[in-house]
Amino acid sequence: MFNPQLDRRGELLHLLDTEGMPRRLLERLLEAADAPPAPLSGPAVGVRVHLCLPPAADALRAAYAGAARDLGLAAKPLDASAGLARAASALPPGILVLRHASSGAADCVRRYAAPGLRVLNAGDGAHADPLPALALARALRRRRPELFNLTVALVGDLRHSAVGRSLAHALTTLGVPELRAAGPGTLLPEGAAQLGVRVCPDRGSALAGADAVVALPLDIERVNGAWLPSAREYAHFWGLSAGMLRQAAPGALLLPAGPLTPGLEVEADAAAALPLLHEEIARDEQALRRAALGLLAEAA
Repeated sequence: MFNPQLDRRGELLHLLDTEGMPRRLLERLLEAADAPPAPLSGPAVGVRVHLCLPPAADALRAAYAGAARDLGLAAKPLDASAGLARAASALPPGILVLRHASSGAADCVRRYAAPGLRVLNAGDGAHADPLPALALARALRRRRPELFNLTVALVGDLRHSAVGRSLAHALTTLGVPELRAAGPGTLLPEGAAQLGVRVCPDRGSALAGADAVVALPLDIERVNGAWLPSAREYAHFWGLSAGMLRQAAPGALLLPAGPLTPGLEVEADAAAALPLLHEEIARDEQALRRAALGLLAEAA
């Protein structure tokens, strides 16, 4: 089957999503993230990194620029005011780091990319965001190395969560045998089985015996009214508290798939340990940015 992320030898050509990514390449990314930062050598040193990120994404822009600098690469902002496809078709060989509000934008740009240009998806709408998802998988594997024995529950807005979708694909590929999803019906994606998840009718059945619980952020300004009756109702039926988490397996891990609001996705008693986890996952994500840029630069 054709996979636009791979070349004819099955090696990494673009990083668009965890869906369809062979396990050996996911493992290679995770292992490369374990290595200390070091400049690249050989032809990879001259690879250019183009940052096509929204104007408001200053922190993300700085993170990718820092990751490129650690590898000895120069990162420059890309002016795509004339259109992404046109810009990508005119770029010299290198790496295009792209974040866009439209689902599928990364693959669309990949189709028009000039020869030798690698596309790294830094988030395209609600479709995919592979590196934050792999950072969550890395944090989980650090605590539960035997992924093939785990049950993982994803609770919240999976319909609009690019990280949640990419995490589901990654965990399935890495060997997690049971993924569950729970949330309001309006916030669960169509074709959930294609993500490898089993939809649960309520929060309790999703949590029962789970080894890890992934709390998916809720953009209340976007979904309130259109997708949900109210934030209060969501918190009542789907919010995670320390008491609710006791239904999970002893020592179950609570992982945040992004910034969470105490009193909405999580109660304050369950959120106490999240700041340290956020910091750990942020470090993992930066290590994965370096790993992804390094692998793509070496392939360019």
